[in-house]
Formats: sequence, C-alpha cells, structure tokens
Amino acid sequence: MNEVDVKWVVFSSFVGSVREGVRAIAYDFDSDLIEIYVYLARDHDEEDGEVVDAAIAEIMASCPQFNRQKIEISKSSEPIGKLRSYKGWIFARYEG
Repeated sequence: MNEVDVKWVVFSSFVGSVREGVRAIAYDFDSDLIEIYVYLARDHDEEDGEVVDAAIAEIMASCPQFNRQKIEISKSSEPIGKLRSYKGWIFARYEG
C-alpha cells in the first residue's frame, strides 16, 4: 500500500470522530508500525482513548502490513504551526 492509500485510510478512520477539544491529529508510519499523535486543548479523558482505539482498529484492519501501533495523546497549548506533524495532519483545527 502506498503513502497516499495509507493517508486515505487513516483520514477516513477518523471522519466523524474528532471530539471537542481536539486541536490536531498527526500520523506517521513505517513498514509495520502506525503512529497516531493527538494534540488536545484540554486534559485527555477515557473517551479520547476509545475514539483513537476504534480508529486504530479500523486502520489496522484496512492495512494488514501494520502489526504494531503507537498512540500519543497529549495536552498542548503551542501554536499548531509549531507542533510536529510527522508524515502529515489528519486534522488541524483553525485557530485564527
């Protein structure tokens, strides 16, 4: 699966799942590892983890080459432009 296909799968796995307080979601991957980075405007709660777990399950079902995962959910007040985007943004909130 090429990078464009992976990005489409990752993006579509999060459609409709971005909760209030999410500032940005970035992704990264290599041959067998998918990584998701969630930046929040608030402290994270159990539901944040459940949403990301559901998206990861969908990604791994669609991309069988991924057999490992890494998830980081963190609170950040840094401007989105200063946050690390890894391979790209899945979601970035407008903060004009």
